[in-house]
Amino acid sequence: MGEPVHDWERIERSPEFQELVRKRRSFVVPATIFFLAYYMGFILLCGYAKDFMAESVYEGLTVGYCLALTQFVMVFVLGIAYLRKADRDYDPLAARIVEMAEGGELAADGRFERERVATETEVQR
Repeated sequence: MGEPVHDWERIERSPEFQELVRKRRSFVVPATIFFLAYYMGFILLCGYAKDFMAESVYEGLTVGYCLALTQFVMVFVLGIAYLRKADRDYDPLAARIVEMAEGGELAADGRFERERVATETEVQR
């Protein structure tokens, strides 16, 4: 039983795949930019606003520590937001693309199929 042959270029050109890429990119790019800007802002504050970062919030807890801890919170929130969006938007689209590819709607049209080459043991039979 051979492996299924898929026309990856046709799958990539399909409207469903293009929609999946567009939707993922519309979340991932802004989230990445936000994370990097937030992180770089923290680094700049550490370097240039030392007095502000050293201000006490509560008995030894400084603004710097609070902002550093918010980095972990932000990563957690962005991760949960991505997982929720993936469950709601990306996974159904990906499942539809796989279904279409396996069902033959996006099947190879023969351009990329390999010819079966007989091995020496098959030739000798």
